[in-house]
Amino acid sequence: MKIGILDIGTNKISCFIVNIAKDKEPVILGIGLHQSDGISSGTIVDMELACNSIRSSIQSAEKMFGNTVEEFVVNFSSDTIKSHTINLNISLDNNEVTHEDIKKIYKKIDDSNYGENRQLLHKIRISYSIDRNIGIEKPIGMKGNKLIAGFNLITADKNVINNFIKCLSISKVRISDIVATPYASGLGCLNNDDLYIGTTVIDIGAGCSSIATFYKNKLVYAGIINIGGFHISSDIARGLSTSISAAERLKILHGSNVNSNEENDLIDIPLTSDHESNETHKIHKKELNNIVLSRIQEILENIRSKTNKSILERNLTSNIVLTGKSSELKGFNNLTSDFFGIKVRIGKPINIKGLAENTSGPGFSVCCGLIKYKILKEEGFLQVDSPLENTFLWRKFGSWVRESFF
Repeated sequence: MKIGILDIGTNKISCFIVNIAKDKEPVILGIGLHQSDGISSGTIVDMELACNSIRSSIQSAEKMFGNTVEEFVVNFSSDTIKSHTINLNISLDNNEVTHEDIKKIYKKIDDSNYGENRQLLHKIRISYSIDRNIGIEKPIGMKGNKLIAGFNLITADKNVINNFIKCLSISKVRISDIVATPYASGLGCLNNDDLYIGTTVIDIGAGCSSIATFYKNKLVYAGIINIGGFHISSDIARGLSTSISAAERLKILHGSNVNSNEENDLIDIPLTSDHESNETHKIHKKELNNIVLSRIQEILENIRSKTNKSILERNLTSNIVLTGKSSELKGFNNLTSDFFGIKVRIGKPINIKGLAENTSGPGFSVCCGLIKYKILKEEGFLQVDSPLENTFLWRKFGSWVRESFF
């Protein structure tokens, strides 16, 4: 099966064309990268520009592949993405749980009101319990008086999703699956232990940062804040009177957790100008570093505020994995670890055959997560359209998937 993978971000649009075959390692056949225009923090702000960017990325990948693809798995980013934890129950009257009982539970979700103008993206079953017996994974055949199922419902603003789908339709993109960006990021860079023990993935993108927490192999929380790496670059440009492109280079080269021996070192800052100019002015590294640290602090504070009651206060996170292009900023992982008081590491995407060196860094975790999502769905681990299960089904699988993903 040849499938297209689309990661639509604020700074770039990445398209992978992948061959997926049962029990075999997926192979990337084409890669297309294009600057993202008409998109801000994951939201379509200019339909025409966004469509052109999407088409250009797909055309580059198809040119490398030498053919076209029919369907695409696409990520969706928006700060309107929210997690809703709900518990639903049905009476058993001391009878055994049947498949019909499970269907009734899922039917209740379909009949639920997700909130005004909200659209369901994912319904993920977190737990089952029968009477006072909790932590049940497979309740079929068990007796009791009441079956309770806990779900994590991922929803987003309906109009934002509809505009996103319309843009893809105009771009002639046939959608196979839409996956919330936090979900894809986690699938793309976490291993089996991470998924089970409780891990929060923070993907620092250009225009927004996504947060996903996995616990006991389930996605228990997902959210997005509209602050990312571009905001750091923008702060540098404004604060030091330089261009955005120069600010981006300064951020990568010098913006870091500078030690005391370096903070008084001088660096050259290109001045903004209406014409090409080599004119610069000098500043101490500490001045640049203070700008970077101030925005990083804001990003981390917003993440803590958004996740505190849902995740941190419930002790569902044992470690944090940073991913996304801006996670490579020097010292970001140490700052995050100090801020949350939790072990932090940089997460890179799972290894996939055909993945070029320039597309194997943290900035491509979402693409690899979308590939993993499609494989899990096709092989029955994720049955998103089935009322019987909409979560991970941990059964025996092909050797490559077992070794690479779990």
